[in-house]
Amino acid sequence: MNEMEEIIKEFLVESNDNLDQLDRDLVELEKDPQSSELLGRIFRAIHTVKGTSGVLGFSKLESVAHVGENLLSRMRDGKLRLNAEITTGLLQMVDAIREVLRAIEASGVEGEGDYSKVIAMLKELLDREMKRNSQPPLGEIIVQHTEHAVQEALEAQHAGDPRKLGEILVERGSVSTLAVHEALNAQQSESASHISGSSIRVDVNLLDKLMNLVGELVLARNQILQFTGTQKDTTFLGTAQRLNLITTELQEGVMKTRMQPIGNVWNKFPRVVRDLATQFSKQVRIEMEGSDTELDKTIIEAIKDPLTHIIRNAVDHGIESPEEREAKGKAAEGRLSLHAFHEGGQVNIEIVDDGKGLDTERIKQKALERGQISPDHAARMSERELLNLVFLPGLSTARQVTNVSGRGVGMDVVKTNIEKIGGTVDIYSLPDQGTTLKIKIPLTLAIIPALVATSGGERFAIPQVSLL
Repeated sequence: MNEMEEIIKEFLVESNDNLDQLDRDLVELEKDPQSSELLGRIFRAIHTVKGTSGVLGFSKLESVAHVGENLLSRMRDGKLRLNAEITTGLLQMVDAIREVLRAIEASGVEGEGDYSKVIAMLKELLDREMKRNSQPPLGEIIVQHTEHAVQEALEAQHAGDPRKLGEILVERGSVSTLAVHEALNAQQSESASHISGSSIRVDVNLLDKLMNLVGELVLARNQILQFTGTQKDTTFLGTAQRLNLITTELQEGVMKTRMQPIGNVWNKFPRVVRDLATQFSKQVRIEMEGSDTELDKTIIEAIKDPLTHIIRNAVDHGIESPEEREAKGKAAEGRLSLHAFHEGGQVNIEIVDDGKGLDTERIKQKALERGQISPDHAARMSERELLNLVFLPGLSTARQVTNVSGRGVGMDVVKTNIEKIGGTVDIYSLPDQGTTLKIKIPLTLAIIPALVATSGGERFAIPQVSLL
């Protein structure tokens, strides 16, 4: 690989990371449009994509990022205020950039995609909002006033005032003490973000190769240990024991390099929920707890699609429209909670919504219509058994087919995929109170599947070495 290919590869990796963060930041900014920290981070990410794509000669990518940067620049300067329409437009820009990056990764060129509509839409948003906000905004007036006060305080320092800038501004009534503290905290956070990180990016294929070598070392270690029972040479026994300890420690260390927080998957869900809620005219708030819970990369990849389907199902089927919720005495905004934690030697993942719950009678009728259960069996089934019918292949209670759900492909696949990695999935539901899905994965599987997954055979299953 030549130097330019290396540069492009690094650009693709960093840009994709930035885009994942952009999805999350834009959804968060919509909730808190006044956050200068979020807005600054979003602007810098797009500015970086635009600048680097221009240097590398990716003109199509540069054009898409450029128009988004213009819009963000006006927002950063306080001349525009974020709204739902602008958020949607910027998210479409992110999707367009992601599509171009995929084409570059696949073929080395930007592809045949036409993004003129996205560019025109963002320009129209910019023009429309600028006309609407043609008067000087209050924020700009305040900024101008504050800049004048800061200049006067700086002049006082130059004239010999020994106090800090913040103290002078507070004493003159230009800013509050709270504002100074917030500014200091923001300054410290910004400084910390510029300190070189203590982590590096490593190619997964290299980790897999390293893991294979560790597996071979484990096998060799075990063969040596088989002889220790018949040996009396203390030097040999001591060396074998040290080899055993070092190999075990090395094995644990390599395993940990593959561990990833479940937040790497969850971080995509606020965008998914936001898009679906907009599509179905619903109000949904997503809450996530335990996003730092770690699992092996193999497990993370295996649960990504099942979790996404559960989230989409909850927004589409579970959570009602604002009007329906208010008619039931509920808050107009639905709640979707994700919770991950370690307990009892297992990784537990819970997905909870406060929607309408599952209609067990309808589930039973669908299963009867499809011949998946007999009438006699149905009559004897408990509520718990009826709920588990949702995992039958092809069963769907959707009243209409959408591009999200209702095609009879879903919960059975979720259950199958979770069970493939040794986990279990259970469902609980109460009418008009909501639905809870609980996924449990044995901790040993969550930590050490890669030895089997990357070994290419049975050999890695031979050593029975505890990592805990």
